[in-house]
Amino acid sequence: MRRDILFHTISWYNLFEEQFGTAACDQLAAAELSRHRLLRAVARGRLERQGHWLVIDRQWSAEGDPTAKWKHELFAALCSCPPKQRSSAAIFRRSAAALWALDGAIPTSGFPPIELGVTRGEALSRGPNRLLRVRPFEAGEVVELEGLPVTSVKRTLIDLGQVADAALMERALESALRRRLATVQELEVALREAPALRGTRALRSLLAERSPSQVPTASDAETLFVQLARRAGLPPARRQFLIRTPEGNFSLDHAWPEVRVAVEVDGAATHASPAALTRDLRRQNMILLALSLAGWVLLRFTWIDLVCEPHASRSLRKLHEAWALGLSRH
Repeated sequence: MRRDILFHTISWYNLFEEQFGTAACDQLAAAELSRHRLLRAVARGRLERQGHWLVIDRQWSAEGDPTAKWKHELFAALCSCPPKQRSSAAIFRRSAAALWALDGAIPTSGFPPIELGVTRGEALSRGPNRLLRVRPFEAGEVVELEGLPVTSVKRTLIDLGQVADAALMERALESALRRRLATVQELEVALREAPALRGTRALRSLLAERSPSQVPTASDAETLFVQLARRAGLPPARRQFLIRTPEGNFSLDHAWPEVRVAVEVDGAATHASPAALTRDLRRQNMILLALSLAGWVLLRFTWIDLVCEPHASRSLRKLHEAWALGLSRH
């Protein structure tokens, strides 16, 4: 028991804890684990060498925690690199977008593949994990996030255009703007400074389509609705449209005031509690009464209505019906 207590206080053990059960040989040496002690721990089955640089703590486990398992793989990919290569490496593209928690970056089927960009040394692909050569990162393009070198949000959005479709890019962009991780002006400057980077076209197109006064969507569900309305062939709606009623001022998620059609979108966590449900229903009653008196049509969609078939197709039909009704009235 005493030996276990002493073991848990040494710095190289803490390194394994911080890096989700992984470490590089040079990191262990810097944490005062000698080569002799490393070999002895490997011989006893306490540690495991994988390749020339990566060392795994065999007692560390991510059982039942897919997020921890994915981060273990991220650190393992990084620690597998030689020290000089590792010093220039950064988690980028889909992996970086997931670490920044950008909308759409984490697939429903699990976590994205490991994508590690290096600016020197040999680039290798290992199964679903990818180690790719990239141009040298400029100052400020790599930051530390959760103990990992990760491309900044601006660089991540640029690189994401290499592998993501337009719909996912839009979701990621809207969440970055909403959370103030970047601004449109900052992204435009980053694009001007990186004209030779692959993937810039996707981000340029999205920014060019935004009006200067357009506010970010308030949730990922609202971004999905914007895409749904676009599929329906409707013009862009006014976001967070303010209406004034005798009960007070209300902000509608999306509105076409020219035909008096409005849409409210319920995100996945809208009714997280009975109190939230009660508050939201009271608000909806006041909005419905005010809009009905003014000749508006109000639709309300949930997350399921936007992402799952056949619900999304039904939502499209209802949107067309509301638009036709609004045109006939006004």
